[in-house]
Amino acid sequence: MKVNQVKAIRWFQLIALVVLMFASPLLAQQSDPYKSRPAGHEKNKQLAVSAYEANLKKYTNDSHVLVLPGLVADKQKKRVEVMVESTKLGQNAACEFTIIGEDSQHAYESLIISFAKPSAVHQALKFIGKEAGEPVDPGVLRFWAKGECFVLSLLRENEQPFRLEQLLMDRRTGKTLPEEGFRFTGSRMVPALKDPRKEVYAADEYQPMAVVSLFNSTYSVLEVPYSASKEEVYQNTVVNPEHPLTEGGLLTLVIEPVNKNDAKLVTDLVLQVQAGQASAAKPLTGFERLSSLSFQLKDSATVLNEKPTISSVVEALGKLDRKKHDYFLTISFGDKVELGDAQALAKILAIIDNERGIRIDPPPAGQLYYRSFTPDRDLLDREARMYHPWELSLSEKDGTVSGKLLRINSVWKNGASTSELEIFELPVSGPKDLRKEIDAEADRTTKAERMATPPVIMVFAPATLKCGQLSQLLELVLPTHKTIHIYVDEPVPPLPGKKP
Repeated sequence: MKVNQVKAIRWFQLIALVVLMFASPLLAQQSDPYKSRPAGHEKNKQLAVSAYEANLKKYTNDSHVLVLPGLVADKQKKRVEVMVESTKLGQNAACEFTIIGEDSQHAYESLIISFAKPSAVHQALKFIGKEAGEPVDPGVLRFWAKGECFVLSLLRENEQPFRLEQLLMDRRTGKTLPEEGFRFTGSRMVPALKDPRKEVYAADEYQPMAVVSLFNSTYSVLEVPYSASKEEVYQNTVVNPEHPLTEGGLLTLVIEPVNKNDAKLVTDLVLQVQAGQASAAKPLTGFERLSSLSFQLKDSATVLNEKPTISSVVEALGKLDRKKHDYFLTISFGDKVELGDAQALAKILAIIDNERGIRIDPPPAGQLYYRSFTPDRDLLDREARMYHPWELSLSEKDGTVSGKLLRINSVWKNGASTSELEIFELPVSGPKDLRKEIDAEADRTTKAERMATPPVIMVFAPATLKCGQLSQLLELVLPTHKTIHIYVDEPVPPLPGKKP
């Protein structure tokens, strides 16, 4: 994971926390601070209320139909219809969201306003038999949106429906967005603005109140099925000038699953990696290490690879039908797998971990994430890096793992033009020592009212150390420090004033 990515993630989480804790209810109640409501909005809103009342009467005795303010969901047709209106976003204008809730303050950068609450859309999708997946969340090592895909279309009176993606264009290609649908990831439950003791659906109460987001978001109901950052979308996505919408026009948003036959697109795979023959006395090449491992690729209870080799696994992955399924892979390292072996495998996994390959999920609880073995090289330069992670140097003797933990701070002295590194060495002989030192530092930073050490650990360890040994040492800190960078057979950067 790159330094800038980690830093952005942590800043986003900090800002989000501040907003959640201190956002003013008065600000949240301001209906339209940017004066971006389209003409005729109040009239459309009243029409939506009237339609809701009429639908309640129409479907009173129909258990297959769910009626909520702003929408109707049909379980038999597997179809949700939402009353929406177009904003006054003009041609070629930058766009970050396609559809927002009626109380959102982001109509100035959205195409459509929904008269159904985001939570109502979530409830409707669940009513027709679809469960929410998981949004992108780097904090828990999830870098791919996961969930069933839906086709979103818009209907205007007396016209043919058209895909939502056709309303937007990518500046870089000059083409409309790929018609791949939108994933139902679901928003999160968070503390209520007025009463933090209660939980609310985040997209209902917190801005931007997104129903459909064009970038990967933790708090939208649906989002694009591919990797897209907020900055990338804002810079490159604009309203398609060839498909304009009339300001304040009433439309019907139709949401239907890509697969109406209940077949799931999302398919979970597990790759179990076990140690094979013992390592030779001489250093092994990456190929030799891969050859020493035993692999089992499973889809539920079915083993997909014919042989326990990496080549057989790659062959089995190549035969998967990606037109009918979206595959998500969990990597499970056996306790006896050496770090050097895991590093060799991680280089292969990094190649296949992409939108057109296989999306790799977070690791099982208590295990190491494969990206830990492809560490950020920029972090090795203490003088140039953006922040200082914990540094943990390990060694093994007679099966016992021990080492030292380095806590590093940048200190600015009076009159100095640059900072100096302040480094503390702490002995570590087990998981309790590690947890104790990290907790003690958290207490010190709280009392001193200074920024806490980021929840990131750089680990320097021999290639022969076992994954199980390292996981055991880290077991008490992994719940809070998920971002681990493992440098195999590399020395800790030299301390100031000491020769390497």
